[in-house]
Amino acid sequence: MTVRRDYIPTKDAEIAAWSENFTNIVLANAGSWEISPQETTDLQTATTNFKNMHDLADSPVRNKIIVKEKNDAKKILKDRIRHLVNFRLRNPIITDAQRISMGLHVRDTAPSPIPVPSSRPEMNIDVLDFRRLSVSFHDFGSASKAKPYGVNGAVILYSVLNSPPQGLDDLTHTVLATRTPYIFEFNDKDRGKTVYFAICWQNEKGERGPMSEISHAIIP
Repeated sequence: MTVRRDYIPTKDAEIAAWSENFTNIVLANAGSWEISPQETTDLQTATTNFKNMHDLADSPVRNKIIVKEKNDAKKILKDRIRHLVNFRLRNPIITDAQRISMGLHVRDTAPSPIPVPSSRPEMNIDVLDFRRLSVSFHDFGSASKAKPYGVNGAVILYSVLNSPPQGLDDLTHTVLATRTPYIFEFNDKDRGKTVYFAICWQNEKGERGPMSEISHAIIP
């Protein structure tokens, strides 16, 4: 289990409350967690010093010297906490529930399921130059070029035909476009002919979503 490094709050008042809870739990379990008496003493001292300096910095006697001492005490406290987290609290005997109770974040190691794409992409076909067409695509109804979660690309079906296709089975060529736009280059003999396209999303497991309507363009 990996512990993130962003577990300590940012505001001083929150650090004071958070570190007091953290310290109390560490002190209560130090023996079974194999944390030395010196380390627990250093942690407790750092927690108390920061709380005291924070209270002074939040009082009418606040001045630049007190604020500096408070910030110095905060740095020492953070260093003590991070030392324990990195070198003592990775002990496998410590459960995720105990880490969470101390205010630590734990990484979810269970992989998120990859869904079958439920939406379909829209495509735009543009002429680049002789024999070249550009097919750009994005999720239906979205202004963003980002692919839906779990999608690794768009499957483009296409064929150069003398008459409109009767269905998707007539589009016999397939490419997987992982980036938009995808550039098609055709043969000289196909110039002036019509190419037909259809497109769908495909996820990382190779599962396809719903197919778009068939579009067409004249090969320049």
